[in-house]
Amino acid sequence: MDLDALTVEGLGRLSAEEFAAALGLVQEAQQADRRENQLLYFEPSQAGMRRVIESEARIIGAGGGNRSGKTTGALVRMIGLATGVFPLSMEGVFRRKFKGPLRCRVVVESLTTTLAPIILPKLQWWQWSGLAPYGGSKGHWGWVPKICLINGEWDKSWQERTRTLTLLCRDPENLDRVLGRSTIQFCSYDQDPTDFASGDFDAIHHDEPPPHAIWRENQARAMSVGGWMSLAMTWPDDPSIPVDWIFDE
Repeated sequence: MDLDALTVEGLGRLSAEEFAAALGLVQEAQQADRRENQLLYFEPSQAGMRRVIESEARIIGAGGGNRSGKTTGALVRMIGLATGVFPLSMEGVFRRKFKGPLRCRVVVESLTTTLAPIILPKLQWWQWSGLAPYGGSKGHWGWVPKICLINGEWDKSWQERTRTLTLLCRDPENLDRVLGRSTIQFCSYDQDPTDFASGDFDAIHHDEPPPHAIWRENQARAMSVGGWMSLAMTWPDDPSIPVDWIFDE
């Protein structure tokens, strides 16, 4: 059955079996679209996550328990503004903040135990993060839209040697038009602070608190271009406490 050729009048002439088949195809198409464009379907799971995305602060801190959405809010904000593909639930917020291609940096505790197994799968459109079944309501596919990868391929966009992800930044008014390329550089806290002392960045996210020397270097990289920084942390004394959000202008 060709859904593109199906008209309203034709829909009314379908038998019960044909209608059920057409409905199944629509559901399959919707699931495929969600998988490749999960960012469009993002909805904040709590008020604190929405505040992280809406904030106009230059430094944003999010502290809370494990799996409370701290990192998700920061990554969704960064990916949306870097790609020009905005969550439909917060489209107005992203449009006000959008500036075009961005230079970004994400800093994690470890390249081996945090970046590869935890952070990158959250970005890869074919990777499911959450509970079974895959594609269900309790989880999400990777946040980077497939259309924002070079030639639609992760391997063309990801450079392992430099740990840099290059993304197509699309025009929010016409997603067929590419405005340029955004980059996300991934670093870790076990690197020497001097490794952070170069480049200018519009957005820098820290997954858990960094050493002060690294924070200071990143702050200088963001301040030089009027960029913003975010920090997501789990409270060390009791990681099970409810999420609490802290903002520092």
